[in-house]
Amino acid sequence: MSNQEKHDESGKGKPSVTVKVNKKDVVFEVHKATGSEIKATAIAQGVPNIQMDFVLMEKVGNSSNFKTIGDNEEVTLHPNQEFRVVTPDDTSMESI
Repeated sequence: MSNQEKHDESGKGKPSVTVKVNKKDVVFEVHKATGSEIKATAIAQGVPNIQMDFVLMEKVGNSSNFKTIGDNEEVTLHPNQEFRVVTPDDTSMESI
C-alpha cells in the first residue's frame, strides 16, 4: 500500500499525502497546510538543514520555476508536489 492509500487511525478513510521537501518524502495526514506547517512537518520528519525562519518555495508545474509560500499562506497538498526550503539569503535553488 502506498503512502497515498494509507488511511488515518480515526477510520474516516482520509488518505495521507506524500510531498517532497528538499527532495525528501514528507507525509501529511491533512490535505491543507500553511507554509509554517509544511516546514515544521518536514523538520519533524528529519529533513536536514532547514529551519523555521527559512523560505519555503513550491515548484510550479513541470518547469524549474518556484513560487514563494508565506508562513501563513495555506496550500492544498497533492501527491508528488515539490517544495524547497532555503536560507533567506539563498533563493537561487543551486544548493538543493
